[in-house]
Amino acid sequence: TGLADDEVFADPYEVGQDALAANEELDIDVPAEYGGRDFDSAPTDLDNRPAIWGMRGRVNAALGLTRPPLPDSAEARYRQSVRRVQQPLPGCMVVSVIGLKGDAGKTSTTTALANTFGTHRGRGVVAWDACENSGTLGDRADRTTDPELGPWDILENARALASADAVSGTLGHYLRLQPTHDEVLASDSSTSRQSGIGWDECAALMAVLRRHRDLIIVDTGNNATASNWQWAVQHSDMLVIPLPLRRDMAILTMNMLDGIIARGYEHLVRSALVLTVVLPGDKDSVDAALRLEGKLEQEFAALGGVGRIMRVPYEPKFASGERIHYHELGQATVEAYTNVAAEIADRLADRAYERAAEYADAFAPQEFTRPSQAERRPTRRPYSIPQPTTQSTPQGYDGDDYDQYPPRPPHEQWPPRSAPPRDRPFR
Repeated sequence: TGLADDEVFADPYEVGQDALAANEELDIDVPAEYGGRDFDSAPTDLDNRPAIWGMRGRVNAALGLTRPPLPDSAEARYRQSVRRVQQPLPGCMVVSVIGLKGDAGKTSTTTALANTFGTHRGRGVVAWDACENSGTLGDRADRTTDPELGPWDILENARALASADAVSGTLGHYLRLQPTHDEVLASDSSTSRQSGIGWDECAALMAVLRRHRDLIIVDTGNNATASNWQWAVQHSDMLVIPLPLRRDMAILTMNMLDGIIARGYEHLVRSALVLTVVLPGDKDSVDAALRLEGKLEQEFAALGGVGRIMRVPYEPKFASGERIHYHELGQATVEAYTNVAAEIADRLADRAYERAAEYADAFAPQEFTRPSQAERRPTRRPYSIPQPTTQSTPQGYDGDDYDQYPPRPPHEQWPPRSAPPRDRPFR
């Protein structure tokens, strides 16, 4: 459809041009200054709370001791990762989990990251299934709702949800709150609609989500030419690529990265986080996977490099197809995805302080000028005690003699307090 003369973005769901423009934020070259960060404790500072893991934790529990974990222990590293996950992230950040093959772990990775961020950051984290339709994020999430609302329910009310008088709690009616405090926006499960979620739908949904939430983790489909897939990639602050170490998935991943670079989004590839996992098997298959990992590092370097390659453990509950309960995941899995979330938070924080934060609303308050510093208070003139006078009428009060106060007229003098008679008994 054509655009009106006063329109820049297609707005079939009437969320407003300003709300859609918020999806197209411009970067700035100079990082925003924040002097308070110099006084914050560093994420590498040791947490001296008593240890609860390992032998030291068992000794503390048995003897009532309060010995902290060793600096190089797994518990100390985990606590440092938690502090990094909890660092401030100004604005609304978008992380897209991408891949071109089913069963690559996109949905389980999205769920694990959303659960981790929700556990340590609280409300404000949304896992969004941006597939055209029939995505599985809602089926893999820990908790669902009745009725199960989806993207079209939000789009039917997008104008009200993106308006200036919309409240954050209203959006929660359309999302599925998880036990880990994150929320899920599941995909449409209908297979009888004439069209699915496309470019305009993604733009309207994001205009609503970013108005009320802080961190959006997007689960994408498998079609790199689909408009919703391209929208998610182009409007991401960071890409996460789960990659089981198999030859077919490695080939598709390299082709996908080539296509992203060809579209002009090379910076997203340079900052991408690749999560490799060794699938279970015999010794020969494991050795082949490790050799493939070494070759991938060379291929990524030839491509110009990626942000970082991190290996995560194989989690059987991810491959089961059942709902993912965060508290039932293995300790190694929880620790690994906490480290991954910490790496994501570090990169998002660096990006957040490099871009301007702007109001994305037509009804945003006007800009105010910072008040100047108050001038030093001038030295007061010494106070002079008025001299008694014998005149029966009050003296004239001249405005120039503002340090002299006129005496009180006789008729306004306070009368003396009368004393009670001595023969009055005391009560």
